[in-house]
Amino acid sequence: LKVLFDGQDVTKDAIFHDESDAIVTLDGGKFTATKNGDYKFWAEYGTLSTFDKNLDDNGLFTIKAISVAVPAVAADPQKEKTSFVHRAFLTQYTGTGCGYCPAMIKIIRELFADKTIPEKAVHAAVHSFNSADPAYISAPKVNNYPYLTVDQVQGFSHSQPSSVLKSLVEASIASSAKAGISVNPKYYAEEGVLVVTVSVKAAAEGLFNVGAWLLEDGIYGMQEDYNNIGDSSYNTHENCVRIADSKYKGTWFGHSLGSLNAGDAATKTFVMKVKKDWKLENLHLAVFASYGEKDGDKLVYSVCNAVDAPIDAPTPFEYK
Repeated sequence: LKVLFDGQDVTKDAIFHDESDAIVTLDGGKFTATKNGDYKFWAEYGTLSTFDKNLDDNGLFTIKAISVAVPAVAADPQKEKTSFVHRAFLTQYTGTGCGYCPAMIKIIRELFADKTIPEKAVHAAVHSFNSADPAYISAPKVNNYPYLTVDQVQGFSHSQPSSVLKSLVEASIASSAKAGISVNPKYYAEEGVLVVTVSVKAAAEGLFNVGAWLLEDGIYGMQEDYNNIGDSSYNTHENCVRIADSKYKGTWFGHSLGSLNAGDAATKTFVMKVKKDWKLENLHLAVFASYGEKDGDKLVYSVCNAVDAPIDAPTPFEYK
């Protein structure tokens, strides 16, 4: 466990509590469990505390204890490099019961008909509109469907043409990527667990977060279509988010990695329970890094890079 204050590591001066409020003694922030499971903690540092009744789960953070090996960080034979391929992160909010959603599906299909777009953008479809959807996930949600965000900050409406979305993607990647991402997954069939080691390498100094979403392709569900936009292919849904592991302090920008200097890297391990009815051959990962910038007195995050990674092979840093 690591406690950060203003981006700095203050773990040695922090006091840890478990979810019953009992003080927990940790050796250098390390926690060891005797059995598998989720263990929840909160920390205090001076007069500050991570416990907050206004946050989900009261601001407690969860450690997943597992009995399988954690994959090593993907090999980086070019450690001196910090110039990365840059991709935008497109989050589509949709659902099979959303009769206006085919308009957005059509726009996304038009966008990805340009064969250069997979080198410029990663797409994830959040089916959080209706619970009868076979790809339903309860969160994240939006107020109006369909909707799409670029890098989780720039909104896009289905009333706009695909050319506008393409211009937003191009604008997102016009600047140099502030970080690169490597991914090393390992699926343990007997346990039904996917363990993913992600490394984020900074190209610029700053505060970084990281998130990992498990996606599934080829999910069949009858799509409502009020304006008869689509054909039968619109009933098969791609890049559906099965697990969104990026919620941190009420936002979906990812788990904090703290402050990194250019050239430094930080690692986060994700543990995902794979359900038996999910098709392994159709699963892949959308992994993203977010960057925090000051806006007055506020710290504002946006996704600064993303990768689409398989679950059966490492994805190393992609350098320019």
